[in-house]
This record gives sequence, C-alpha cells and structure tokens, in this order.
Amino acid sequence: MNKALPIVFDTATIDLFRKRLLNVPKYKFKFQDKAKDAAVLMPLCLVNNQPSVLFTVRNLHLRTHKGEISFPGGKADPEDPTLEHTALRETVEEVGVDRVEILGKYAPIPNYNGSLRVHPFVGLIREPLQPDNLPFNPDEVSSVFTLPLNYLIQPSNRELRAFRNSSHQYTVYQVPDTMSIPGGEREIWGLTSFILDGKRLSKDCS
Repeated sequence: MNKALPIVFDTATIDLFRKRLLNVPKYKFKFQDKAKDAAVLMPLCLVNNQPSVLFTVRNLHLRTHKGEISFPGGKADPEDPTLEHTALRETVEEVGVDRVEILGKYAPIPNYNGSLRVHPFVGLIREPLQPDNLPFNPDEVSSVFTLPLNYLIQPSNRELRAFRNSSHQYTVYQVPDTMSIPGGEREIWGLTSFILDGKRLSKDCS
C-alpha cells in the first residue's frame, strides 16, 4: 500500500482547503430556543517546517471543562461585529496570536446541552510558530501545544466513536505519550475532535 504524501502548506493545498470549506456538510443538530452564539478557531500553523494544528489546554482551575484540550474561542460579545471577529478576538486573548488568515468556516454545532451555537472557523498562521513562546493567558489556558497534520491523519493515532448520542461518528485522537501536558487530558475528543476531523480537510489533502 502506498504511503500518503506529507501535507505541505503550498498554494495548491491552501486553495483546496478554501474550496472544501465552501461546501461543508450541514448537520441537523438541536439547539435550545434561546441558544447563544459562540465561535472557535482551528489554527493551522507551521512548526519546525511541519504543517500543524495549534491546541490549548483549558486552565485547571476553571469551573467547567478544566484540563480539556480545545481550540481558542468563546461566546460572542455584543460589541463583536461578526462571529469571525469573535473567533479572532478570542484567539488573541487566549494565545496572543493576532495574524490569522481565515480560510473558511464549518456549519454551527451545539455544545453538550444545545445552549450554545458554536461556529467553527479555520485559520492559517503563515509565520512560523514557536508554541513555547506564545504569550497565552494563564487565567484561561494552562498550556498550548501543536500536533503535525501528518501525525493526526495516521490511523494508529485515532479511533472512531459515536458523537454523543447521535448517529454521527467522529475521530478521537491520542496525544503522544512523549508530549508533556501537566494535568491535561491525553485525548482530543468532543467538539474539538469533531471540528478537527468532521470535515476531513486533512484526509482530502493526503
């Protein structure tokens, strides 16, 4: 069996990402009648010349979702002109990254009880990134890390599971044992994993 070619962030690949994001699947998830809007950003980046994805680990002292692996994001503020602005603002506030090129967005998905309508955006950080040097906000984030796209698409690093109680399946990813995440989880699951895998951007480019 032929091995998949390594993913690179060349013009053709970025253009393919944009094209795929113009025609993403629509899911019939249920939201509460008064669901509020939120936005998150899946940041694509280049680390040690490897196309990667940036993740945050939520602060270990937060009341909810502490220690969970996530993407930068949060609820929309009344002052936010768009949900894209919300995703970019939260990225600056959480990890200190302010130069992000939005490639597109996914269909909205609910949080665990449908009280939030979460709008996922995909963005590209073109400048090479050094995760250890990011000025993340310790009040919200306990640490940040990246994983190469070529790691994430390897079958040995992921497994299919049912998404909550729905008929949809999504991929849960394992964090490498060699990666230190003090107090954090060792799996990427839930909304973060659904966003990461559900649209199969990496698969389309492998």
